[in-house]
Amino acid sequence: MAAQEWDSDDEPLHDANDAMDEEEEDEEEDDEGEDEEEEDEDEEEDEEEEMTPDDMKDLGNQRYKTKDYRGAIEAYSSAIEADPSTPAYYTNRASAYMMVNDFKSAVTDCSKAIELDPNLAKAYVRKAKALLAQGNASEAIAAYTQCLVKDPGNAAVAKEKKETEEAVQRLALARQCLAEEKYTQTWRQIEIVEKSLPGIADIQMIKVESLCGLGRYQEAYSLTTSLMRTNSRLQGLLFWRAKCLYYMNQMPQAIKHLQEAMRNDPDNKTYRTEIKKWRALEAQKEAGNAAFKAGNLQEAITEWTACLEVDPSNRPFNAKLYANRGTAYSKLRRHQEAVDDCTRAIDLDPMYLKAYNRRAESLRCLDGEPNEMKVHLQGALRDYEKAMELDSEENQRDYKTKMRTVQTEIKRVGRKDFYKILGVSKDATDDEIKKAYKKGALRLHPDRMANKPEAEREAATAKFKELNEANEVLLDREKRQLYDSGVEPEDLDNPHAGRSHGGGMGGMDHDDLMRMFMHQQAGMGGMAAPRSDAVAAAAASTLAEAMAGAVAKRAVLIRAMTKPWPEPELTGGANPRDNPPDNPPKPTTKGYQRY
Repeated sequence: MAAQEWDSDDEPLHDANDAMDEEEEDEEEDDEGEDEEEEDEDEEEDEEEEMTPDDMKDLGNQRYKTKDYRGAIEAYSSAIEADPSTPAYYTNRASAYMMVNDFKSAVTDCSKAIELDPNLAKAYVRKAKALLAQGNASEAIAAYTQCLVKDPGNAAVAKEKKETEEAVQRLALARQCLAEEKYTQTWRQIEIVEKSLPGIADIQMIKVESLCGLGRYQEAYSLTTSLMRTNSRLQGLLFWRAKCLYYMNQMPQAIKHLQEAMRNDPDNKTYRTEIKKWRALEAQKEAGNAAFKAGNLQEAITEWTACLEVDPSNRPFNAKLYANRGTAYSKLRRHQEAVDDCTRAIDLDPMYLKAYNRRAESLRCLDGEPNEMKVHLQGALRDYEKAMELDSEENQRDYKTKMRTVQTEIKRVGRKDFYKILGVSKDATDDEIKKAYKKGALRLHPDRMANKPEAEREAATAKFKELNEANEVLLDREKRQLYDSGVEPEDLDNPHAGRSHGGGMGGMDHDDLMRMFMHQQAGMGGMAAPRSDAVAAAAASTLAEAMAGAVAKRAVLIRAMTKPWPEPELTGGANPRDNPPDNPPKPTTKGYQRY
């Protein structure tokens, strides 16, 4: 018979009995495997049952070395269950308890070890340290004393006791300084205490409070972050973390943290009082901001003044309030009060850039005797210098311009001052200038001086002339800008006046000239021989002097060319415009070098 052929897509069929035999074989193999696993488990249990208490202690020691402290506690507990009369098992477990911050259990184990062996020095020492970690210094010193009674010659324990007593005294002094708000002394003491008593929670919280008192809020906040990782349930931790955020002007986050602290301690009256105060403070500050934006300056001042009385300890918050109130005062032309407020803001925050700028502007607006005005302007100059240090590089040129203007104002003190003539501040509006002019003109008008003595009439006439000149300049926006930038009154009509004001050429200072010169030298490529820094500086200085000399000569030439011509003799009408000269003289440049 020919062999049966199978299609490639078909698979051969197995006999049903063969399949059943295979299943039975598999089940037998599974049963054998289960029996082997049960035997292994029994062997492990037998091994565990065969471990002695000392073996369990050794296992706990191994786990302790690998920092598996909870595993070590479990092993030591097994040893104690097997042999509750061995003191070493208790002292070892006490060490593991201390590593997981379970100091209460550590003290209990040490006490049991002492009960079993009153002469075991290790138990007294460990108990003392656990008590110190709980903040129980008096009992810790008592434990050291008991140890020395049993072992008087133990120099190491005597030393630890002495160090602990000194640290406890310093800790008490630190707490006293903290209560008296002597934060610097608190910090000094607590740093020494921490070396002898590391890891005590109470010390860490004193550090947080003293850092806040010193204004080092970011450091205090970072410390609370570390403490949250190690012991988030530490009493007062959430509250002081909230206070750090409060002092850092992060009020919404501060309130959230304080709410969490209240959930953990709902009966704490301090927390409830603080959160009410913070919410009221934030609301009052926002009311002041809204009034300021609406132009109600006096209302804004009232709201911010009330805010300042709430919490004098919040230095950053109060610094901003003082600066804001100073801005409102300056807008009301109450510049002395603005200066005072900005000074208070700087005292609270020496890095407050806006306060320096605002104080400088108000100092420039203060009036007084020449010596007083010089003092004010010199103060403004110092404020701009400080602001220049604090501000970004892109604003440096603006500060240089302001400082040059202030230097010009200092030189002008005692000379003709149009603002002083009109009796207005340097930031006076056009309406204020017009009002001041009208008042002065009515007082000094020649018609009102007709019956006065000749000397008085002449003095009034001179003042009236100055009054008109001041009014004309200050109401002309372009002339006023030139006058404020330092251009002399007699040069205000000069179309070229002010272009080179500030030194150098076209407003460039010596630093600009130096950079330009060095750039040109660098652009020469390999054509020029290398120069030393001293030679380059000397060359730049020579260039600056030459350019400055050219500017001075150019100014003289321009003044000569723009000098008004002599009035021609009139041949007819009274108006010189009706009789223009036929051949007006032409300006000459004879005697001047062309540039």
